This record gives sequence, structure tokens and C-alpha cells, in this order.
Amino acid sequence: MKPLTGTRVLDFSTIFAGPHCGQLLADYGADVVKVEPLTGDDSRNWRPFHTGQAGSGTLFLVVNRGKRSIAIDLKHPDGRALAHRLALGADVLIQNFSAGAMERLGLGHEVLRAANPRLVYCTISAFGEHGPLARTRGYDPMMQAFSGMMKIPVEGEPPPARINIPLIDFTTGQNAFSGILAALLQRERTGDGAHIEACLSDSAVSLQAWGLQRAWAAENTHAPAASARAMSDNVPYESLEAADGWVFVACGNNRLWHNFCQAIERTELASDPRFAENADRRSHYDALMAILRPLMAAHTRAHWEKTFARAGVPFAPVHTLGELAAHPQVLASGIVQEYDSAEFGRVRTVARAVRFDGQVDAVGQPPPGLGAHTRELLEELGCSPTEVDRLLAQGAVSAPVRSLPESPP
Repeated sequence: MKPLTGTRVLDFSTIFAGPHCGQLLADYGADVVKVEPLTGDDSRNWRPFHTGQAGSGTLFLVVNRGKRSIAIDLKHPDGRALAHRLALGADVLIQNFSAGAMERLGLGHEVLRAANPRLVYCTISAFGEHGPLARTRGYDPMMQAFSGMMKIPVEGEPPPARINIPLIDFTTGQNAFSGILAALLQRERTGDGAHIEACLSDSAVSLQAWGLQRAWAAENTHAPAASARAMSDNVPYESLEAADGWVFVACGNNRLWHNFCQAIERTELASDPRFAENADRRSHYDALMAILRPLMAAHTRAHWEKTFARAGVPFAPVHTLGELAAHPQVLASGIVQEYDSAEFGRVRTVARAVRFDGQVDAVGQPPPGLGAHTRELLEELGCSPTEVDRLLAQGAVSAPVRSLPESPP
């Protein structure tokens, strides 16, 4: 269940997409070394804080589990030299610095791959390394706007709004992860590493592949755009309000529509010429919703869950995060786990979403303290204790202060 055991990864990335990629590699057994500035990854201090104290940023906990941390000042010549030495023994390097920053530090992919031809060097950026926006900074919500995920509203609808999960950051990290795995597989055949690029804008556009295909089809056929109120061209295929919350119903074909009508005890709707076929339901959407909305609101989510389960109608209650975490299916899946952290106590976390031989692997080590493994990693590089102390004194690296053993009573 740890197929990447023996693989060394240098993770220079910060915030989300890059660290998420690094954590996925760690979850599969790689030794992931998080190379941080002396002040640490900014996400350590992004609110909200897990313990209420600075340094316990929840975002940091989400994407840095199972790594070791070394704190290096890359502006210090000795710090850059150490980073170069670390790269000589690495299989993978991940970085998401501003365009050209790693090259100015002497740590660009051409330099490091010349020194270590087997290195898989992964660059993560906002818009990639080509095109008029190549040097532009970008974040997940920006890409939601750029890619059209924030739909332009029609009259009477609310303004464009972000999806309340970092979907594009997660996707970019996973795209980088899959590219790295493919490069490692190719290296087994050729012996050569590669330069992998993943960017937020490409990830966002790829997530819009179906939307773009539908838009191009509409251009070709001069078909009207689907109503922004519904989630799909199928009807009903959207959230509807029940007596105690919201539910999502998905009638993806006429058979499911007939099952739905039977479940709500309105079988006459299935034969009503206004609603008989999906195109009819789309054309008479407002009339149909005027019937369905009060009907759905008359019963609870639990009632509809039992009713639609018996009828074979795809259905889900719209959960709060608390309801999600406590749901029997989520508990049975094993994807929510716990670990002990010296800094943060008992912490719940979400494990990787892939099973090996039917099992979700137990999560590894907690996210590291800033520079917690600096001494350990320098010693692995062959640095003597005297050299480590010199580097610490010069500010090329930092490490937690060693606590002195208590004197015997």
C-alpha cells in the first residue's frame, strides 16, 4: 500500500496546489521533504487556526501531512548550496515560486536536471510558462472567474459567486501528482527524468470541458442556453427544498422520471404532454416546478430519502459539513481518520481517496513543525554537528531549539 517507498521528494511549494501534490506522494509512501523559508509556509498562519493560536492554520494541516520540514534561507549562499545538494539525491522536486524565481536562485529545472538527470521536476503556476498571462499571479477564485465557473447571471439572479471549495487548487495538485507518476514510470524505461508543468488555468479549463463542448454544440445548432436555475439539461435534475432542508434529485432519463412520478404519487405527470419527454419538461420548466416545489416542501428529507430509495430514484440530501462527517457512509468508508500531533493534539483528517486491495491506508505522520527535521536532514546530507551549528548560527537554516534534559533530582 506504499508503492512510492524509497522515492525522495523535495517540496518547495507553498499554500495549496503544490503541497496537496506533495501530500498525495507522501500518502503513497514517498519521503517528502518540505523545504520552507525561515518564516515557514504562509499557510501555517492562515486563519482559521486549529488550536486558536498562530501557526496552527487549518489549510496547512490539510495539505502537509506526512512530510519532514527543513527551514532554509534560499537567499543565503549556503542555503542555496544546501538546496542544490538535496536536489542531487531527489527523485522529484515540486515548486510553485513566481516565474523565474527558481532560475535566479540557481535551482531551475535545466540546472538541476543537468546535475541530476533522473530528476522529475514539477512546476506549478497560475497560467503556465507560455502566453500573455504567463507571469501573472493567480488563485483559485480568480480561476473560477476566468474559466466561467462563476456564471454570468440572468436578470433577477444573484451575482457571480465562487464555489465554496478550492476545486481548482485540488485539481491542479492531482494533475501534478498524476504527471509525476507518469514521469516516474517513464524514467523506469528510459532512465531520464522530465520537466512536468501543471497550472491552475489549464486545470480550470479542463474542468469546463463538458461546458465548452455544450457551448460549441449550442453555437452549431443555434439552440438556446439551458436555464441557469437548473444544474443540467435534464429535468428535474437539481436541488429542491424539503420541509427541513434541501435535497437533490437527478432524473437523468425518462425511466427515472416515471419512477419519480410514481414515488411522489403523481403518476399523471408522466403522461402529461407538457412533461412527457425531457425536452417538454425543459420547455415547461416553470410550470413543472410550480407543481414539484410545494410537493417536495411538504415532507422531510428523511421521508424523501426512504421514498426515492424504494423507487430507485437518484437522490441525496444536501448536507452540512457536520452532517457529512457524521454520516454512516462516511464513517464506514474510513476516509475520515485521526492522528496525534505533538503541536496540535488529536486531529481529525481526510485520508487519500483511493483504496489498495479494498483498504484505505492509515494516515502517516502529522504535518511537521517548522524546521522540525532540519538537523536530521542535514546529518543525512553528511553535515557534521559542527557544520550544522555553523549553518544555524549564520542563518542559512533554522531548527527548533533543542530542549535540555532535566537535571536529576
